[in-house]
Amino acid sequence: MAEAMIFIVIVGALIVILLYVFNLTWISPYWVIAFLTLLIAPGLYAAFTSGPFVPSARKRHKTMLRLANLTDSDIVYDLGCGDGRLVFSAARFSKKAIGYDLSIPLVLYGKMLSLFHPKARIRFGNLWKQDYSDATVIFCYLLPGAMKQFHKEVWPRLKKGTRVVSNAFEIHNLKPLKKEDKVYLYQV
Repeated sequence: MAEAMIFIVIVGALIVILLYVFNLTWISPYWVIAFLTLLIAPGLYAAFTSGPFVPSARKRHKTMLRLANLTDSDIVYDLGCGDGRLVFSAARFSKKAIGYDLSIPLVLYGKMLSLFHPKARIRFGNLWKQDYSDATVIFCYLLPGAMKQFHKEVWPRLKKGTRVVSNAFEIHNLKPLKKEDKVYLYQV
């Protein structure tokens, strides 16, 4: 959420400065701020409903990849992927890796980085409304309430054998197969 506020302040200030430098004073700075606010609104919604963007520590990141035990036939999804770091790492070891996020600035940044990772895709979208029927591995770093919602809405739609790796928070009422450094591995 903090990165969204920093984004809106910096980009808003730059646009307002450019408007005055190029004598485009007929465009109100209030419209610029309104536009940028609308740009970050989906990300703010996601921050409150599923979790804010908090990059995983490198050690946790490696633990998640190790517990997932990725192979070149795996299809990986990262729910709430942020800037896509885990998606890009997973793409190196899997058939393809797809990340979903609602933060427009993070998705744009992730899409830019995905140009260097041909098996990785970053998509703008609500993680609750996607089709994960082909998933063999799902990564998630969601708040406890969102983990309950994941178990209720997404878990029943996953195919048998799908591995779910959760960072920091357990899935409500499920016992993990493995637990290491606050990373939990489950299998449908």
